Formats: sequence, C-alpha cells, structure tokens
Amino acid sequence: MRKNWSLWLVLSMLFVFLMSATALAAEQPVTIYNCVITGQEVTVVSLGPVAQSDTGEYYLFELKPYEVGIGSRVDYCASAPAAELTQFTTPLNFNKADSKLYSRFVVTALRGGVFVPVSQEMYITNPEAVATKATGYPVKSKKGLTADSRYAAQLKDLGAGYASYELDVSRFFTAGGVNYTYNGKNYSFNATVVAEYDAVCGMFSNAGANVIMIIKNTYNPATLDLLLPAAREAGKNCYALNVNEQASVEKIEALMSFLANRYSGSKGTIHSWIIGNEVNNNSPWHYMGNIGAEEFAAQYAKEVRLCYNAIKSQNAGARVFINVDQRWTHTDSNKLAYQGRQIVDSFARNISASGNIDWGLSIHPHPVPLYNCMFWNIPAPYAGMNLVTHADNSRMINPTNVDVVTNHMAQDFLLSPSGTVRHILISEMGFTSYNPQIPTDQNMQAAAMVYAYKLTASNPFIEGVIIHRQVDNASEVVSDGMAVGIMTDTGAPKVAYNVFKYMDTANTSYSDAMLPYLGAASWASLGVN
Repeated sequence: MRKNWSLWLVLSMLFVFLMSATALAAEQPVTIYNCVITGQEVTVVSLGPVAQSDTGEYYLFELKPYEVGIGSRVDYCASAPAAELTQFTTPLNFNKADSKLYSRFVVTALRGGVFVPVSQEMYITNPEAVATKATGYPVKSKKGLTADSRYAAQLKDLGAGYASYELDVSRFFTAGGVNYTYNGKNYSFNATVVAEYDAVCGMFSNAGANVIMIIKNTYNPATLDLLLPAAREAGKNCYALNVNEQASVEKIEALMSFLANRYSGSKGTIHSWIIGNEVNNNSPWHYMGNIGAEEFAAQYAKEVRLCYNAIKSQNAGARVFINVDQRWTHTDSNKLAYQGRQIVDSFARNISASGNIDWGLSIHPHPVPLYNCMFWNIPAPYAGMNLVTHADNSRMINPTNVDVVTNHMAQDFLLSPSGTVRHILISEMGFTSYNPQIPTDQNMQAAAMVYAYKLTASNPFIEGVIIHRQVDNASEVVSDGMAVGIMTDTGAPKVAYNVFKYMDTANTSYSDAMLPYLGAASWASLGVN
C-alpha cells in the first residue's frame, strides 16, 4: 500500500512539473538566440512560433541591471512585425547617459493594452566589440605568486609568469582627485589609491608578469551603498558588489570601466580580473546576506556580468574569472558556505540562460587541512573522511586531484561560447614552513611547493599556478599558523625561493634536492616530470 501511494505521489509531481513547464513555454514561446553589438547598434534576433499580439508587432524592451521587469512600462526601444524569425535594432549609445551596454533585452507582445513578455531576457554577449584596446596575454611561465609590491623587482629574477594582487573597490570612493566621465556622469576617484595602483601595476608589468587583480569590496561606513541592502552589517571579510540599486550600479560600472581602461597599456596591464575571493563562502568572503546557494549564484552572475561588460568594453584582451575555494562538494556547519561545484554549475546556467560569455574559473586547491604541508598524506581525523578523490563528487580539491575540476569543466553546459574548455587558473595554493599542529620546516615547504606545481602545471587545462605567497603575512601566521611565503616577513629568502625560481627551468638541481623530503628517488616515481 505504501509503495502504491509513493508511486501515485511521484506521478502526480511529474504531472504538475510537466504542466508547469508547458505553461511556461506557452507564456514565452519566443527565444532570443542572439544579442550583440553591431557597429553603433544592438542587434537582437529572436526565433519561435508567432505569439499572439493585438497589433501583429513584437516590441523590444531594455532592462537595466537593477530593474526586475518591465512592469507597466510602455517605452519599448524597438519594434518589428511578429514573425518566426524577428530582428530588432536599437542604438547602443555607448558611453552616453542612455547607454545600453549593461542592459538585458526582452521581446514582448501587446495584449489588451499591456506589454507581455514572450521571450527570456538576454544581455549583450560581445561587449568587447566597442573596446579600443586589446592587450595580449603573454605568458613565459605557468608559475606565479601572490605578490608583494615591496619586492616587485624580484619577480623578474624569479621568472614569475603571474603576479596576483588585490583591489578593494570601496577605497576608490573615499576621496577624489582623479576625474572620470562615464555615461554622461562625472566621477572623482581617490587620487592616493589610484597612484598606488599605478605604481603596483607598473612594477608588476615591468617585471614581465601577467597581472591578476582580485576584485574585493570591504565594509566601510562611507561606502555602504556599494553593499547589498541585506548585507550591510560589519564583521565580514569581503562583500558582494551591489548591482541591485541604480546609484551603486552606475558607480561600479564607472569604476570598473576606468580601471580596465587605465590598466591596459602604459601604466601597466591587468590581464586577468577575478571577481571576488572564494565566493562560495558567502560568509565571510563574499557576503550577500542570509540566502541560499541558488539565489547566491544568480546574484553573483549579475555581478560578474556587469564587471565583465565594463572590463571587456575597454580591453578586449582581458580575461574575467570567477573564484571558488577547495570545498568542491563539502559542506559543514557554516550554512552560508556552499559547495563550490554547485556555485560553478548554477552560475554557468544563469549566465548561459541570459547570454553566454567567455568567463573563466579560478580555484584554490589548498592542502587538506590548510596547514598540512604534506598534502599527499592527509592526517587524522581527516584521513578517514574520504575528502579527496578523483570522482566528480570529491568533497575537496587539493593539488593531487585538480583533474576533478578540469574534467568537470569539459561538460557541454560549461564550455565557453567557442565550444572549448574555459580558461582555468589556480589563483591561490599555499604551503607553510611553520605550523604548531603538524610540524614542518622550510625544506618540507619547498618540497611540497615544487611537487604541487609539477602535479598541477602538467594539467593542460590549468593555465597558471599562483603560489600563495611571495612574503609571509603576519596575520596568517598568527591566526592560522600559516607561514606560506617563499620569503619571511622581513624579506629573507627561504629554501622555497630558489626552488620556485628554477622549478620550471632546465636547472633541476634545486627541485631534485627536494626529493628526499618526499621520500622519492625521482620525479617519475611520483608520476610527474
């Protein structure tokens, strides 16, 4: 009897789902399959059965990022005869007060005097079409560092292909001095902060490193408008950007446009932009308030999209990444820390549904636990938890199983618009030379670093491996027992310094000297070159 009831319940639920899907298809029979910049215009092309319209016309509406729907609006931006294949054109108005660069578009039909959406909403998918700059992406090595500007000159000696740094957007709005006009409005950014990044980007670029900039947003009473209304509480490490309110949206558009334009040439080039840090950890690393994973991913997609359009419309050669930590399917007592895989997948579906763009993925495959320098040997009690495997549902990602991520990203629904696996970076991976819980030293740190680099850099889909970090950070040492720099906090080189310098060169002596600490006679015996 119980089995029959269960079957009836399943069939009933399936019927309700199919009816709902049918109703949704009936409400939106038209599909926008192309929304692109063509010259000075936006061209939108829709396809599908002709939907009923009192006038025999379709009407195209523009929605700003902060608008949730057309409501009772009547100010459509284009119209065309309703047909199975319909094309609309509307002025882009790039860098004007009525710019449509960040807008999404929806096809409507007029019924009883009301404009009714008959398509999904779609954003422009080629903002790079209006860019006046297109910097290259020169990489002399996959290895890179979380860089320290005080020692920027050493990056060249180290042969670092990448230099990763952080940028807090809130700092630019705490004072003025550097004027910028965007979309018909005047802005003034903090001159001291701008000068700081002029110096940083210039030094890193002059050292021959591709610059990776991690975009963050911190709590500042003077810039609370940059935080989502539900997230305006102090105490989190970082906060999501507020792309839900007009004033903050316009400020973020202007700043990101300014930065992408300024740092794509003579003042240094930011080649890679990472929007947020370990965002699957809503609290405390990308705070949006008390929301679930799916809502978080949808909101993050809006945030990344806005930054992407601002960046790519200035520098067509720049790359834009999302970022998750090492918790692939792992969950714990922090209900606002989501599975990285879920956020990646949901983010991708949100982006694709509203116009696929060429975003990339950056990951942090730190050891498990973080302070376990000997990452290949997971200690108790973690060893019995089956945390690290090569299956798609591996709970954690560490240097030994980054193939889980790259294999996952090869699925059709995650591919780039060109049909290839997306750009993938390891943007943070650190090994400590000190920890009070698991004894280690500089030799073990260096051995772990070079082993991890060989494991991850050999993956053809991993484009860069950022070792965290160039110099020990005092706060990490105190709070986490993590001295992960290849230099001490006083700038003294550790054993890892020269190992890093030579680990991708013909001089193998420094790397080979680390083999005894791994208990190996050769790299081949460890399955790496």
